[in-house]
Amino acid sequence: MIVGRGCNRGFTLIEVMIVVAIIGILAAVTVPFYMNYIQKSRFVSLVFPAMHDIENQIALYYLTAGVMPGNSELTPLIVNVDTTYFTPSVNNGSLTLTVNSPASTSPLSRFHNQVIVAVPSTSEGKITDWRLSGTLADNLGLNN
Repeated sequence: MIVGRGCNRGFTLIEVMIVVAIIGILAAVTVPFYMNYIQKSRFVSLVFPAMHDIENQIALYYLTAGVMPGNSELTPLIVNVDTTYFTPSVNNGSLTLTVNSPASTSPLSRFHNQVIVAVPSTSEGKITDWRLSGTLADNLGLNN
């Protein structure tokens, strides 16, 4: 019978270092994507409901008046809309939202003064679709 040293159990230092390096690489790649996802979800949850309310009011105005509202007509349309995080305006029928969130504690402070523009598509006297553009839409990948 040959008596040996037995079976070595455990990992070598090189194996552990390779695993740590792989985890580090994965973290370096995924953390920025996760942070962008978090910012996008904050924006969508805080701004999109109000933006859709304004779009619906503009669509109703366009359906009844036959023309797009201007800034003077926009004010009464958005009386009941929560515009805490942005300032809306209408330019040539396009809805422009400028993020107004300067405080560093605000959930949208990263997007302060950035713009998202919703451009309506019309057909047969009604608005059928809204296309998003602007710096904020580019940064968050919201272009459609």
